[in-house]
Amino acid sequence: MNNHDILHTVMTEKEMLAKLSPQFQNMTDLDEILRHADSPKVQAMLMYRVVQEKERTNALLQALNDKYDRIMLSLKTGNSEAQQLPAQGNKFEVLAEQDQLILKNIEERGGCSAKDIKIMLNYKGLNAACQRLNRLFRDGHLKKVQSGRKVLYLAKC
Repeated sequence: MNNHDILHTVMTEKEMLAKLSPQFQNMTDLDEILRHADSPKVQAMLMYRVVQEKERTNALLQALNDKYDRIMLSLKTGNSEAQQLPAQGNKFEVLAEQDQLILKNIEERGGCSAKDIKIMLNYKGLNAACQRLNRLFRDGHLKKVQSGRKVLYLAKC
């Protein structure tokens, strides 16, 4: 390949880049890069820049994925505070079926006591219902209102 063929190839590549994106027409750095493209140092530098850009892109994608996971958690649990929780990788906790049933029932009725949950889930005693409701309260899924000995659990808005 002689100099004329190389120049023709470079011009063809520049025309193709100009068609793809007008911003490449004004790039003078491209000419410099093409002149020294055979140098191993230039190739190593370009590869290093590509790796840096890939790392930045991966970090951005990871942040977007974490935000998406928090939003999905918020939508699935109906908990608006889930968006404020710190990201924990790609993991989030899904509530047990009974807990989901309790939350749904409390939302529909506006509130429930341990006695209501005991009847709904066919528990033998109040202890199991109280423990489940208290755990949901501690985890931030419910509000707790107490009047004397009677405790009412409300959906958290």
